[in-house]
Amino acid sequence: MRLVCLLALYLALPCAAAPPLIEGISIQGPTRTQAQTIRRELLVAVGQPFDSILVAESERKLRQLPFLGRVQIHPRPSAKGVELVVEVEDLYSRALSPLLAGQLDELSYGLVTLDYNLGGRGQLAQLNLYHRAVEGNQASFFYEAPHLAGSPYTLSSEAAWAEEGHDLSVVLSRPFLSLADPVSYGLSAYRQEEVQRLYTDRTLSARYRERAAGGSLWLTASLGNRTKVRPGFRITISDRRYSASQRFAYAPENRQRLIPSLGLTVWRPRYVQEHFLNQLGRTEDLQLGSWVSLRAGLALRTLGSDRSFIPLTVQLSPRLCPWPRSYLFATLLASAQLQPDQYRELNLLAEILSYTRLGARHSLALRLRAESLSRPELRSQFLLGADSGLRGVLPRRYAGDRRLVFNLEARPTFCRRSSWILAGAFFSDAGMAWSGATPAPRLAAGAGLRLGLPRLYNSPILRADLARGLPSGAWLLSVGLGQYF
Repeated sequence: MRLVCLLALYLALPCAAAPPLIEGISIQGPTRTQAQTIRRELLVAVGQPFDSILVAESERKLRQLPFLGRVQIHPRPSAKGVELVVEVEDLYSRALSPLLAGQLDELSYGLVTLDYNLGGRGQLAQLNLYHRAVEGNQASFFYEAPHLAGSPYTLSSEAAWAEEGHDLSVVLSRPFLSLADPVSYGLSAYRQEEVQRLYTDRTLSARYRERAAGGSLWLTASLGNRTKVRPGFRITISDRRYSASQRFAYAPENRQRLIPSLGLTVWRPRYVQEHFLNQLGRTEDLQLGSWVSLRAGLALRTLGSDRSFIPLTVQLSPRLCPWPRSYLFATLLASAQLQPDQYRELNLLAEILSYTRLGARHSLALRLRAESLSRPELRSQFLLGADSGLRGVLPRRYAGDRRLVFNLEARPTFCRRSSWILAGAFFSDAGMAWSGATPAPRLAAGAGLRLGLPRLYNSPILRADLARGLPSGAWLLSVGLGQYF
C-alpha cells in the first residue's frame, strides 16, 4: 500500500521543466573580426538546449583571444526559447611597435610589426627585427592559424635568422577546444642552431655552438567531468651536435635521443574573474584549480639513444584563495634522468606566487622561487641579475647551480582612461646564486612605472624600473614589457 501511495505522489508531481532551446545567436560589436571567427569559439549552437556553464566557458574562450577586449554574452527570452546576444569589442590588432629591454649600458632594441587578427579570421602574423645586446642582430617571422580551413586543427610555424644561427619549426595540433573535449593530439618538427654561453662574474667562461633537429608526436585523452583525468602518450626524437668556439675548449658530447613516454595529469578546473593583478584593467580569468602531473619515459640504446635512462618528471601545483581577493599559486617540480646506479639532471623547483587585491585598482604581489640543479648532462647554470630576479644588479652578475629569489611589489594604479592606464610599482628584491658555500643574499629596492594600453592588441604593459643595489649603492634602470612577475 505504501509503495502505491509513493507511486501516486510521484506521478502527481509536475515534470521538471526542460531547458529552453537556443533560437538564435547574434554577434554585435565587431568591426573587423568576422562573425564566423567569433561563432567558431562558441560551445553552443542554435537548436541546442541553453546551458549556462557552456555559455560561461564560451565567454572565457573569447576573452583569451588577444584581438578582443570586452566580451559579454546575454541570454534573452524569445517566443519559443532563448536568444543569445554576443557583444564583443575589437582591439587594435595591427601594430608597428618598438621593442626595448635591458639596461642603458646593455640595451636590446628592435621593431615588431604584427597582425593578431589577419583578415578578421583570428590568424596571427608577426615579424620581429631585433638587436640583442649580447647575441647581435636577428629577424624572425611567426604565423599561426587556429581552426585551419575551418577544421579543429591549429597550424603554427616560425622561422628565425640571426648572426649566430637559425630556428625553423612547425606544429600541427588538434588542441582541447573545450573542457569537455575528449582528446588532443599533434606533431611537431624543428631545426635550430645557436650559440650557448656560460659566465663567471659577468666574464664569458665558455662558448659553444649547438645544432639540433628533432620532433615529437603526442596523444592526450581527457576523462571526467568536474575532475579531469588526462592520460597521454608522447614520442620525442632529437639529435644534438656541439662544437667549441674559438678560444674555448669546452663543448658537450653529442647526443641522440628517441624517448617514448607516458604522462598523467589530474586537474579540477575552476575559474574566477579578477582585475588589476597581472594586467591593468583587462578581465583576467584566473585558473584556481589545483593539479598534479607525472611523466615517465624510457631511453634505450637499442632504440637509437646514445645511452639508456628513465626520464621522470613530477609536478604539484596547488592553487589557493587563502582569504577574500587574495590568491596563492604554488609549484613544486622535480625532474631527473634515472639509471640503475646513478642519476643525472636532477632539477628541483619550488615557487610561490601571491597576489592580493587592494581596493578597487591596486594590488600587492609576492614571489619566492628556489631552484637547484645537480649532475647536469652539460655545464649549466642559473644566472642572477636585473633580467633574472634581482633589479639593481647587472645581468649575469652572479651564477651557480642553485638560485634563490624573493620579490615584493606594491602596485598602485594612478590614473585610468579608456585608451591608457598609468600605474606604478614600489619593490624590494633579494636573491643569490651560488655553487658550494652559501653567500650572503644581495638586495635591491626601488620604484617603477607601468603604462598599460588596453585598446591595443593583447593589452600590453610597458615597464620601467629604477633600482638601487644594496649595499653597493649602484643605481640601475631596466625596461621591458609586462609585469616583472
